[in-house]
Amino acid sequence: MISFLSKSGLHSSKALMVAVFSLYCGATIAVDAQTQDIGKQIYLTGHTSSGEAIQAIVGGNAPVNGDQFSCVSCHRRSRLGSSEGGKQVPPLTATALFKPAQMSVTRGVLPKAFKHSGSTRIPYTEESLAKAIREGVDPSGRKLDPLMPRYALDADAIAALTAYLETDPSSNPGVDEASLHFATVITEGVDPVKRKAMLDILAGYFQDKNADTRHNTKRAKFSAYKMYQVYRKWELHVWELKGDESTWPTQLEDYYRSQPVLAMVGGLSASGWQPIHQFCEQFEVACLFPNTDVPVISESDFYTTYFSKGLTLEAETLASHLKNINSKAKNLRIIQVYRGNGQNAVPAKALREALQKTDSFNLQDIAIADSQPLTPKFWDDQMKKLGNGILVLWLNKEDLENLNKLPSGITTVYGSANLIDGQIQKLSDTTKANLYLIYPWELPDTKEPRLMRVKSWLKSKQIPFVDEHLQANTFFSVQILGEVITHLLDNFSSAYIVERVEGMLGTLSSRSIYPHLSLGAGQRFASKGSYIVKVSHDGHLVPVEDWIIP
Repeated sequence: MISFLSKSGLHSSKALMVAVFSLYCGATIAVDAQTQDIGKQIYLTGHTSSGEAIQAIVGGNAPVNGDQFSCVSCHRRSRLGSSEGGKQVPPLTATALFKPAQMSVTRGVLPKAFKHSGSTRIPYTEESLAKAIREGVDPSGRKLDPLMPRYALDADAIAALTAYLETDPSSNPGVDEASLHFATVITEGVDPVKRKAMLDILAGYFQDKNADTRHNTKRAKFSAYKMYQVYRKWELHVWELKGDESTWPTQLEDYYRSQPVLAMVGGLSASGWQPIHQFCEQFEVACLFPNTDVPVISESDFYTTYFSKGLTLEAETLASHLKNINSKAKNLRIIQVYRGNGQNAVPAKALREALQKTDSFNLQDIAIADSQPLTPKFWDDQMKKLGNGILVLWLNKEDLENLNKLPSGITTVYGSANLIDGQIQKLSDTTKANLYLIYPWELPDTKEPRLMRVKSWLKSKQIPFVDEHLQANTFFSVQILGEVITHLLDNFSSAYIVERVEGMLGTLSSRSIYPHLSLGAGQRFASKGSYIVKVSHDGHLVPVEDWIIP
């Protein structure tokens, strides 16, 4: 049967075919994305789509499951592999698996004699990859290391995992042929002096970096090594968040859709960091060392690295100190005073949780409304009620200025050096005489050499030195970003940036204002402890214990 269509009928038929084709393509893309998501779940968690832990054999005869040995635990989230105890764990990128393997960081320019030697193998297919996963045999017939588990995956799970491994983790929308795009986040309400102090450092460092890059991009054309492929112009995007925190996720998504970024660096918030942290997890954007006293504490989140746990670390340090000096005490009374809302409530909660497991302390909370002025009368009234015990103050310097006397029953007061913000000298002599501080940085007498580099750099840029901790931390964070980016080769992966920070942090020549900074695999808080210091009669800070790691 022959059907003749009018012109209008022909157009309708074409429209119908286009619609059907579009629906088919859309459905195919959706199925592919769903399959990749299942494969990603298998890779990251060691669990199937039904939530069951995958079963495996390691070392020839030892049964294990996905909770103990998932792909990510060895091959890392970047899928670029790792090394441990002399064992090299190979990458699982699409290029590494599905193209011929060759151990070389050159681009084929140098003679063979100058190339890194190493074995080669033919590319994987889905079938040969299944055999490697289940039986530990590569496409060339060679046995894989017995330490790699042999997983019992069915055909659907193999197909899903293969679909995920075929994606390119090094393809990042924050990178184009000419530029690497980075962002820093500043929230409404930040002190303008602090805002300018941080942004001036970032702008100055980016300017220096781009001045060097102009020469390095020329050098890359003549180099056989991939490390020079990373050189591009650095672009800094300032993402300013306004209004209530509940609106921040939408604002961040709008910024990101307008211009994706490879990573965030630094950043400054007048309140919390939770919405920004969650954004980085959702969009898989590395966020390096934001300036916040209330970081998000999570055992599983990956993409944000912090200098420390902030006020939570201070509270945990204080708890360890109190246990050390009162190991034989029973029901020792501790009164902690704090603003009931906002960041001061964070260390109060952490101290409560740290002490509740022991019967040595009787903890009493006094939560103050944010609007409550802490006048001399307020303190006089509180002192009459407090009685004997240790006083812990999670308060700012403005709140302590009117604390001029203590009742006879309280001779020891603990406070946060972070919250007092370097204004110790402005406190009354009476307050200082009884005050101990939780101090999370290098001690002042030994901190100064650590500040020489940043002070010299700031002077060269004619940037005033107005905030020791903020400016030192911002300078350090952007320096480590520069070091890490140089070592990416052509792997523009936010996950790999975080992994390189883990590996490089403890070996950098750059010095921070913290005594010790290090990150192991999966760790996200670089400084692990604090000092407890006494304010001496001449205003110096004297440690009463060695560095405490709670």
